[in-house]
Amino acid sequence: MLRSCRSLFRAARLRLVGAARLGLVAAAVGLAATGAASGQGRAPTPGSPYTTTATTLANAPVRAKLTYITNAQQPLAVVSRMGDDGVYIGEKTGMLKVFRLGQTTTVLDLSARVSTENEEGLLGVAFSPTNPSVLYVDYTDTKGAIVVSEFGFNGQTADPATERILVRLPKASNEHNAGTIFFDAGGLLYIAVGDGGEPGDKANNAQRLDVFFGKILRIDPRPDGTKPYAIPAANPFVKATVSAVKRRGEIYAYGLRNPWRASLDAATGDVWIPDVGQSTYEEINRIPAAKAGANFGWRQREGKHAYKGARPRGAIDPVYDYPHADGRCAVVGGGVYRGSAFPSLGGSYFFGDVCTGQISILQPNGGAWEAKSLGLKVTYLTAFGVGNGGEFYATSLEGPIYRIDSQ
Repeated sequence: MLRSCRSLFRAARLRLVGAARLGLVAAAVGLAATGAASGQGRAPTPGSPYTTTATTLANAPVRAKLTYITNAQQPLAVVSRMGDDGVYIGEKTGMLKVFRLGQTTTVLDLSARVSTENEEGLLGVAFSPTNPSVLYVDYTDTKGAIVVSEFGFNGQTADPATERILVRLPKASNEHNAGTIFFDAGGLLYIAVGDGGEPGDKANNAQRLDVFFGKILRIDPRPDGTKPYAIPAANPFVKATVSAVKRRGEIYAYGLRNPWRASLDAATGDVWIPDVGQSTYEEINRIPAAKAGANFGWRQREGKHAYKGARPRGAIDPVYDYPHADGRCAVVGGGVYRGSAFPSLGGSYFFGDVCTGQISILQPNGGAWEAKSLGLKVTYLTAFGVGNGGEFYATSLEGPIYRIDSQ
């Protein structure tokens, strides 16, 4: 049975080794506990479709396939850069690589600075749309702190010596780091931060507006005088105080447990936030454009259900939640589809689950959102990425990276 204090990948590791007793060993040494998780070997032929069943595809809203692109070592992030045909891959080990024209090269090596215990590692990568000479990463350092840094970038490689730390959050637990970072068109940087990792968020960090844990932050990454970044004036809590307790102006949304792979829909400005549940429900949240300051209710709420205490005033339910049933255990966020391969899926939200690997979409149905399976599965699914053309990639903890193509 899974403990109520579930890490994002612990359940997947248990399934990976096939026995709970081996899973205990895996938990002790991290995600690289088995050869299957090492990202080496067992790679399909580049360009080949991943095997799916015809019966599953027949029930899907479109006919899709997973096309193998390349292999990596425990990939946790896949991103694109404007005007660049490369696929940038963040590996848990601290390596940032780019796959371009059939070759993989190293962009940045942070392996000596990154802790890889449990959910730690190189967790997020983002490129500024307004400054091509820098890139940004989110990682856990060797002391377990969450770090968001800027590096000088020449279009091919980034120099580790140029690191400029924007945010550093010390924490005791190696779980619930979140780690997604992304930009909006105006160059503001969004940072997803987990609640700190305690079971049931004992400190109630997610509801506190004086700490960064359990939040989506929004900052201007350009320095502000002696400060490493500026706080956008339009952020919801820039000037507010409650009973002399300062609200951090960096906070954009709160009430989150472990928002794994949040994303921005550039077409609408909506922010989508999948949030890994405690023990019973997984959820997907949406912040419509210009609705900053949303409270999604954790720890008082888990999905659309009560967890501990009274519902916070003004708390917003997720647009969709699902129970831990049929092998599902932890949501993996993707994003809103704006590609051309599947015209009928425009505006649909892609997501998956770590344990089942099933890839699904959310589509509006009246006043609700309805989930539909695409009939595709990626073993030990860890993340989605979006290419410059709007098509989606999916990563496996085992190493393979796939593109979702029409069939």
